[in-house]
Amino acid sequence: MAPQLNLTDIRDQYIARVVEGKTFAEVGGLWGTVSEKVSVAKQFGATELTMIDAASMTEHQYLWQAFHDRMVSLNIDRYHCLSLDICEIEMEDIGKPYDVVHCAGVLYHHPHPMQMLVALRKITGQYLVLTSAITQEVIENEKGRYQIPPSGVMFVPALSESEREVLTVYWEQFMIKERGMAVMGITQSADYDLENFAPWWWLPTAHALRSMCEVAGFKVLDNGLTWHDNALSLLLSV
Repeated sequence: MAPQLNLTDIRDQYIARVVEGKTFAEVGGLWGTVSEKVSVAKQFGATELTMIDAASMTEHQYLWQAFHDRMVSLNIDRYHCLSLDICEIEMEDIGKPYDVVHCAGVLYHHPHPMQMLVALRKITGQYLVLTSAITQEVIENEKGRYQIPPSGVMFVPALSESEREVLTVYWEQFMIKERGMAVMGITQSADYDLENFAPWWWLPTAHALRSMCEVAGFKVLDNGLTWHDNALSLLLSV
């Protein structure tokens, strides 16, 4: 059975543009499983495939098993798995940088976003396809108004209760009503711990995220807003 490719998905478009004949790694693709892009890279001609995730292969064995089962269902039998936080990876763990790296839905969950971007730069040989949730610069509703400058990055644990109320009304329509999920730290309280990747930690504006990538050593080749303008996908080169 061939992967169900969705070329209306900007991430698939970016992968398709650069991955043929190249090694490929996905960072943090276990959650949700069917959103993984290892199979997409395979379909578009990647020569070597790797899944990297911080999930333990023992404590979170069910996540890895779901990924293995999906690969079997897609007749993909040659791929590597690495259980490590991206910020802890050393070059001896991977041998050499991957030509193309994909990472989505991780940056805003990581306590150290710039450290994470630097780590992604270290393992990326040519191209990084990166997607992160972002914040609108102005959010206004019946609970009030939240505003952040284009250069701003929201630190979720620091939100006041009044700010959280405004943001809860905004994010409920996309996460709770659309996906049936809470936003830990905004629509649902969260205990913040530097080892905890479950809450939302940071939400940059689109402008700030582009700048963060450039500071980490990437060049922005292309980018586009997705998910009702609540996420930004970028095609980056080193």
